[in-house]
Amino acid sequence: MANSERIMYFANFNITYGPDEEPMLSHFEDIIYPAFLSDYKRGKTDEHPLFYMSDVKIKVIEDDYVLVGNYIKDTKYDVHTTIQNGELVSTPSSVPTAPYSRFIIFLKNHRMILVRNESQSPDIRSFQATVREIVNKYINNTNRKIKDKKKKLPKAFINIVNIPLPNDIEAVLKDVKKINWLKMRFFPLNNDINPIPVAQNIDLEMKKIGSKRAHIQFTSPESKEEVKGLIDRSAGLAVSTLEVMDENGNKTKIKEDQFTSSLKISFGRDIKPEDDPYIVSQAKQEGVVSVVSADNHSLYKRFKDIFARLMS
Repeated sequence: MANSERIMYFANFNITYGPDEEPMLSHFEDIIYPAFLSDYKRGKTDEHPLFYMSDVKIKVIEDDYVLVGNYIKDTKYDVHTTIQNGELVSTPSSVPTAPYSRFIIFLKNHRMILVRNESQSPDIRSFQATVREIVNKYINNTNRKIKDKKKKLPKAFINIVNIPLPNDIEAVLKDVKKINWLKMRFFPLNNDINPIPVAQNIDLEMKKIGSKRAHIQFTSPESKEEVKGLIDRSAGLAVSTLEVMDENGNKTKIKEDQFTSSLKISFGRDIKPEDDPYIVSQAKQEGVVSVVSADNHSLYKRFKDIFARLMS
Protein backbone atom coordinates (compact mmCIF):
# COMPACT_ATOMS: atom_id res chain seq x y z
CA MET A 1 0.00 0.00 0.00
CA ALA A 2 1.44 3.36 -1.04
CA ASN A 3 2.23 5.83 1.72
CA SER A 4 -0.24 8.30 0.19
CA GLU A 5 -3.15 5.85 0.41
CA ARG A 6 -5.13 4.16 3.16
CA ILE A 7 -7.75 1.42 2.82
CA MET A 8 -11.22 2.09 4.17
CA TYR A 9 -13.26 -0.84 5.48
CA PHE A 10 -17.04 -0.87 5.96
CA ALA A 11 -18.83 -2.96 8.58
CA ASN A 12 -22.12 -3.47 10.40
CA PHE A 13 -21.65 -2.62 14.09
CA ASN A 14 -24.40 -5.05 15.01
CA ILE A 15 -25.19 -5.37 18.73
CA THR A 16 -28.34 -6.63 20.45
CA TYR A 17 -29.08 -7.30 24.12
CA GLY A 18 -30.78 -10.01 26.12
CA PRO A 19 -33.52 -12.46 25.17
CA ASP A 20 -35.65 -9.71 23.59
CA GLU A 21 -32.78 -8.68 21.27
CA GLU A 22 -32.99 -5.00 22.17
CA PRO A 23 -31.19 -2.77 19.62
CA MET A 24 -27.74 -1.27 20.21
CA LEU A 25 -28.90 2.27 21.07
CA SER A 26 -31.21 1.03 23.84
CA HIS A 27 -28.12 0.56 26.03
CA PHE A 28 -25.72 2.98 24.35
CA GLU A 29 -25.57 5.28 27.37
CA ASP A 30 -25.16 2.63 30.08
CA ILE A 31 -23.13 -0.02 28.20
CA ILE A 32 -21.49 0.90 24.89
CA TYR A 33 -20.31 4.44 25.57
CA PRO A 34 -18.89 3.84 29.07
CA ALA A 35 -17.27 0.57 27.93
CA PHE A 36 -15.52 2.39 25.08
CA LEU A 37 -14.41 5.14 27.47
CA SER A 38 -13.10 2.64 30.04
CA ASP A 39 -9.46 1.67 30.36
CA TYR A 40 -10.22 -2.00 29.64
CA LYS A 41 -7.84 -3.75 27.27
CA ARG A 42 -7.79 -7.05 25.42
CA GLY A 43 -4.73 -9.13 26.27
CA LYS A 44 -2.60 -9.80 29.32
CA THR A 45 -1.28 -6.63 30.95
CA ASP A 46 2.25 -8.01 31.30
CA GLU A 47 2.45 -9.26 27.71
CA HIS A 48 2.11 -7.96 24.16
CA PRO A 49 0.11 -7.23 22.13
CA LEU A 50 -2.55 -5.25 23.97
CA PHE A 51 -5.62 -3.90 22.14
CA TYR A 52 -7.66 -0.92 23.32
CA MET A 53 -9.50 2.29 22.38
CA SER A 54 -8.33 5.88 22.80
CA ASP A 55 -9.62 9.38 22.03
CA VAL A 56 -13.21 8.10 22.02
CA LYS A 57 -15.77 10.87 21.42
CA ILE A 58 -19.22 11.57 20.06
CA LYS A 59 -19.15 14.03 17.18
CA VAL A 60 -21.58 15.58 14.73
CA ILE A 61 -20.33 15.20 11.14
CA GLU A 62 -22.54 16.24 8.23
CA ASP A 63 -25.51 16.42 10.63
CA ASP A 64 -24.96 12.81 11.79
CA TYR A 65 -24.04 11.78 15.33
CA VAL A 66 -21.06 9.42 15.20
CA LEU A 67 -18.90 7.61 17.74
CA VAL A 68 -15.22 7.97 16.83
CA GLY A 69 -11.87 6.93 18.22
CA ASN A 70 -8.54 5.21 17.71
CA TYR A 71 -8.23 1.44 17.92
CA ILE A 72 -4.68 0.65 19.04
CA LYS A 73 -2.49 -2.43 18.87
CA ASP A 74 0.17 -1.83 21.53
CA THR A 75 2.99 -4.24 20.76
CA LYS A 76 6.72 -4.57 20.17
CA TYR A 77 9.06 -5.99 17.59
CA ASP A 78 11.92 -8.21 18.67
CA VAL A 79 15.15 -7.41 16.82
CA HIS A 80 17.71 -10.23 16.68
CA THR A 81 20.29 -9.13 14.11
CA THR A 82 21.29 -6.01 12.20
CA ILE A 83 23.84 -5.15 9.51
CA GLN A 84 26.96 -3.33 10.69
CA ASN A 85 29.80 -2.57 8.28
CA GLY A 86 28.27 -5.00 5.81
CA GLU A 87 28.17 -7.87 8.30
CA LEU A 88 25.34 -9.54 10.23
CA VAL A 89 25.66 -8.75 13.91
CA SER A 90 23.65 -10.13 16.83
CA THR A 91 21.88 -7.12 18.36
CA PRO A 92 18.98 -8.40 20.49
CA SER A 93 16.52 -5.68 21.45
CA SER A 94 12.82 -4.82 21.54
CA VAL A 95 11.27 -1.91 19.72
CA PRO A 96 7.88 -0.66 20.99
CA THR A 97 5.28 0.18 18.36
CA ALA A 98 1.58 1.06 18.36
CA PRO A 99 -0.06 0.75 14.95
CA TYR A 100 -3.64 2.01 15.06
CA SER A 101 -6.83 2.31 13.05
CA ARG A 102 -9.39 5.09 13.11
CA PHE A 103 -13.02 4.03 13.57
CA ILE A 104 -16.24 5.97 12.94
CA ILE A 105 -19.60 4.44 13.94
CA PHE A 106 -22.78 6.04 12.56
CA LEU A 107 -25.31 6.00 15.39
CA LYS A 108 -28.28 6.43 13.03
CA ASN A 109 -27.81 2.99 11.46
CA HIS A 110 -24.88 1.30 13.30
CA ARG A 111 -22.80 1.15 10.11
CA MET A 112 -19.12 1.83 10.65
CA ILE A 113 -15.88 2.73 8.92
CA LEU A 114 -12.41 1.58 9.91
CA VAL A 115 -9.31 3.06 8.26
CA ARG A 116 -5.96 1.40 8.95
CA ASN A 117 -3.13 3.89 9.42
CA GLU A 118 -0.49 1.38 8.28
CA SER A 119 -0.24 -2.20 7.07
CA GLN A 120 0.20 -3.52 10.64
CA SER A 121 -2.83 -1.64 11.98
CA PRO A 122 -5.62 -3.85 13.43
CA ASP A 123 -8.57 -4.85 11.23
CA ILE A 124 -12.34 -5.32 11.64
CA ARG A 125 -12.03 -8.89 12.94
CA SER A 126 -9.60 -7.73 15.63
CA PHE A 127 -11.91 -4.80 16.45
CA GLN A 128 -14.81 -7.22 16.97
CA ALA A 129 -12.75 -9.37 19.35
CA THR A 130 -11.75 -6.32 21.39
CA VAL A 131 -15.26 -4.84 21.53
CA ARG A 132 -16.63 -8.20 22.68
CA GLU A 133 -14.07 -8.42 25.47
CA ILE A 134 -14.28 -4.88 26.80
CA VAL A 135 -18.09 -4.70 26.60
CA ASN A 136 -18.54 -8.07 28.33
CA LYS A 137 -15.97 -7.10 30.95
CA TYR A 138 -17.78 -3.82 31.57
CA ILE A 139 -21.17 -5.56 31.87
CA ASN A 140 -19.85 -8.22 34.25
CA ASN A 141 -17.98 -5.76 36.48
CA THR A 142 -20.96 -3.40 36.62
CA ASN A 143 -23.41 -6.20 37.43
CA ARG A 144 -21.29 -7.33 40.37
CA LYS A 145 -22.12 -4.01 42.04
CA ILE A 146 -25.87 -4.29 41.40
CA LYS A 147 -27.82 -6.38 43.92
CA ASP A 148 -31.26 -6.06 42.30
CA LYS A 149 -31.40 -8.66 39.53
CA LYS A 150 -34.01 -6.63 37.65
CA LYS A 151 -31.57 -3.72 37.33
CA LYS A 152 -28.60 -5.71 36.06
CA LEU A 153 -27.32 -4.96 32.58
CA PRO A 154 -28.32 -7.48 29.89
CA LYS A 155 -25.92 -9.70 27.99
CA ALA A 156 -24.67 -8.22 24.71
CA PHE A 157 -24.58 -10.19 21.45
CA ILE A 158 -21.89 -8.59 19.31
CA ASN A 159 -21.43 -9.30 15.61
CA ILE A 160 -19.29 -6.70 13.83
CA VAL A 161 -19.43 -7.92 10.26
CA ASN A 162 -17.52 -6.74 7.19
CA ILE A 163 -19.59 -5.19 4.39
CA PRO A 164 -17.79 -5.99 1.13
CA LEU A 165 -18.50 -3.82 -1.90
CA PRO A 166 -19.65 -5.54 -5.13
CA ASN A 167 -16.20 -5.12 -6.70
CA ASP A 168 -14.61 -6.79 -3.66
CA ILE A 169 -16.91 -9.81 -3.97
CA GLU A 170 -16.10 -10.00 -7.67
CA ALA A 171 -12.36 -9.92 -6.94
CA VAL A 172 -12.59 -12.77 -4.40
CA LEU A 173 -14.56 -15.01 -6.80
CA LYS A 174 -12.96 -14.09 -10.14
CA ASP A 175 -10.72 -17.19 -10.39
CA VAL A 176 -13.40 -19.61 -9.15
CA LYS A 177 -14.40 -22.30 -11.64
CA LYS A 178 -16.83 -24.24 -9.47
CA ILE A 179 -18.51 -23.67 -6.10
CA ASN A 180 -18.80 -26.82 -4.00
CA TRP A 181 -20.86 -25.18 -1.28
CA LEU A 182 -21.91 -21.82 0.15
CA LYS A 183 -22.61 -21.52 3.86
CA MET A 184 -24.32 -18.48 5.37
CA ARG A 185 -24.27 -17.78 9.10
CA PHE A 186 -27.02 -15.69 10.69
CA PHE A 187 -27.26 -13.77 13.97
CA PRO A 188 -29.78 -11.41 15.65
CA LEU A 189 -30.06 -8.20 13.65
CA ASN A 190 -30.22 -4.72 15.12
CA ASN A 191 -33.42 -3.35 13.54
CA ASP A 192 -32.29 -4.49 10.09
CA ILE A 193 -34.13 -6.85 7.75
CA ASN A 194 -32.19 -9.22 5.54
CA PRO A 195 -33.71 -8.85 2.04
CA ILE A 196 -33.36 -12.57 1.32
CA PRO A 197 -36.71 -14.32 2.09
CA VAL A 198 -35.13 -17.49 3.47
CA ALA A 199 -33.03 -15.35 5.82
CA GLN A 200 -36.16 -13.61 7.08
CA ASN A 201 -37.74 -16.99 7.81
CA ILE A 202 -34.64 -18.16 9.64
CA ASP A 203 -34.59 -14.95 11.72
CA LEU A 204 -38.23 -15.56 12.68
CA GLU A 205 -37.53 -19.16 13.69
CA MET A 206 -34.43 -18.14 15.65
CA LYS A 207 -36.61 -15.78 17.69
CA LYS A 208 -39.25 -18.47 18.25
CA ILE A 209 -36.84 -21.07 19.60
CA GLY A 210 -34.55 -18.59 21.38
CA SER A 211 -31.41 -19.25 19.33
CA LYS A 212 -28.75 -16.61 18.63
CA ARG A 213 -27.03 -18.47 15.79
CA ALA A 214 -28.11 -20.36 12.68
CA HIS A 215 -26.73 -21.26 9.29
CA ILE A 216 -27.81 -22.69 5.96
CA GLN A 217 -25.71 -24.40 3.32
CA PHE A 218 -26.25 -24.43 -0.43
CA THR A 219 -24.59 -27.44 -2.08
CA SER A 220 -23.10 -27.27 -5.60
CA PRO A 221 -24.72 -23.98 -6.73
CA GLU A 222 -24.32 -23.71 -10.50
CA SER A 223 -24.72 -19.94 -10.94
CA LYS A 224 -21.70 -18.00 -9.76
CA GLU A 225 -23.46 -14.74 -10.63
CA GLU A 226 -26.42 -15.59 -8.39
CA VAL A 227 -24.04 -16.54 -5.57
CA LYS A 228 -22.30 -13.17 -5.90
CA GLY A 229 -25.69 -11.45 -5.81
CA LEU A 230 -26.72 -13.39 -2.72
CA ILE A 231 -23.53 -12.42 -0.88
CA ASP A 232 -23.91 -8.81 -1.98
CA ARG A 233 -27.56 -8.50 -0.87
CA SER A 234 -26.80 -10.00 2.54
CA ALA A 235 -23.54 -8.07 3.07
CA GLY A 236 -23.25 -7.09 6.73
CA LEU A 237 -26.40 -9.03 7.61
CA ALA A 238 -24.98 -12.57 7.31
CA VAL A 239 -21.53 -14.10 7.09
CA SER A 240 -20.61 -16.17 4.04
CA THR A 241 -17.98 -18.89 3.59
CA LEU A 242 -17.46 -21.05 0.51
CA GLU A 243 -15.57 -24.08 -0.70
CA VAL A 244 -14.52 -23.57 -4.32
CA MET A 245 -12.36 -25.05 -7.08
CA ASP A 246 -10.22 -23.13 -9.56
CA GLU A 247 -9.45 -23.87 -13.21
CA ASN A 248 -6.79 -26.41 -12.19
CA GLY A 249 -9.11 -28.34 -9.89
CA ASN A 250 -7.52 -27.00 -6.69
CA LYS A 251 -9.95 -26.94 -3.77
CA THR A 252 -9.95 -23.83 -1.54
CA LYS A 253 -12.07 -22.53 1.30
CA ILE A 254 -12.94 -18.83 1.12
CA LYS A 255 -13.31 -17.73 4.72
CA GLU A 256 -15.55 -14.98 6.01
CA ASP A 257 -12.74 -12.46 6.62
CA GLN A 258 -11.82 -12.57 2.91
CA PHE A 259 -15.03 -10.72 2.04
CA THR A 260 -13.85 -7.27 3.07
CA SER A 261 -14.13 -3.83 1.52
CA SER A 262 -10.98 -2.28 0.10
CA LEU A 263 -11.77 1.29 -0.88
CA LYS A 264 -8.57 3.32 -1.16
CA ILE A 265 -8.57 6.94 -0.03
CA SER A 266 -5.77 9.50 -0.31
CA PHE A 267 -3.69 10.35 2.75
CA GLY A 268 -0.28 12.01 2.87
CA ARG A 269 0.32 11.56 6.61
CA ASP A 270 -0.85 9.71 9.73
CA ILE A 271 -4.63 9.76 10.29
CA LYS A 272 -5.73 12.37 12.83
CA PRO A 273 -9.08 13.18 14.52
CA GLU A 274 -9.41 16.28 12.36
CA ASP A 275 -9.55 13.96 9.32
CA ASP A 276 -12.91 12.47 10.40
CA PRO A 277 -15.01 14.76 8.15
CA TYR A 278 -12.87 13.85 5.13
CA ILE A 279 -13.19 10.12 5.90
CA VAL A 280 -16.98 10.44 6.26
CA SER A 281 -17.29 12.36 2.98
CA GLN A 282 -15.31 9.67 1.17
CA ALA A 283 -17.37 6.89 2.75
CA LYS A 284 -20.69 8.47 1.81
CA GLN A 285 -19.77 8.31 -1.88
CA GLU A 286 -20.35 4.55 -1.70
CA GLY A 287 -23.77 4.78 -0.05
CA VAL A 288 -23.07 1.92 2.37
CA VAL A 289 -23.22 4.15 5.45
CA SER A 290 -26.35 6.02 4.35
CA VAL A 291 -28.94 3.21 4.42
CA VAL A 292 -31.25 3.55 7.45
CA SER A 293 -34.20 1.31 8.27
CA ALA A 294 -37.43 2.93 9.48
CA ASP A 295 -37.02 1.39 12.95
CA ASN A 296 -33.44 2.62 13.27
CA HIS A 297 -34.44 6.10 12.10
CA SER A 298 -37.17 6.29 14.73
CA LEU A 299 -34.84 5.03 17.48
CA TYR A 300 -32.09 7.45 16.45
CA LYS A 301 -34.46 10.43 16.72
CA ARG A 302 -35.38 9.37 20.27
CA PHE A 303 -31.72 9.25 21.32
CA LYS A 304 -30.43 12.46 19.72
CA ASP A 305 -30.89 14.47 22.93
CA ILE A 306 -28.90 11.85 24.82
CA PHE A 307 -26.05 12.05 22.28
CA ALA A 308 -26.02 15.83 22.62
CA ARG A 309 -25.88 15.58 26.40
CA LEU A 310 -23.04 13.06 26.32
CA MET A 311 -21.06 15.41 24.08
CA SER A 312 -21.28 18.30 26.56
